[in-house]
Amino acid sequence: MKQNQNDKSSRRKFLSFGLLSGAGLVTQKVEAMTPSLMDDEKVTMLTADGKLVEVSKSLIQQSSSREKAKNTDILNWSDSANKSNAKP
Repeated sequence: MKQNQNDKSSRRKFLSFGLLSGAGLVTQKVEAMTPSLMDDEKVTMLTADGKLVEVSKSLIQQSSSREKAKNTDILNWSDSANKSNAKP
C-alpha cells in the first residue's frame, strides 16, 4: 500500500512540475513578444492606389534603397495606379 501512495505522490509532483514549467514558458514567450509590438513607432504612408497605411519605422530604416523619387517617377506611379483602378 505504501508503494502505491508513493507512486501517486510522485505522479502528482511530476504533473504539477510539468504544468508549472509549461505555464512559465508560455508566460516568458508572451513577455518576449509584447515589448517589440508596443514600442514600435508607426509612420503613415500613401500607397499607389491612394490608400493610407501605417508602416513600422524600423522597416523604413532597414530599406537598402535610399534614393529620392523624381517628379517623373511619381507622376508615372500615380498614372499607373489610376489606370489600374479605372472601370471599363
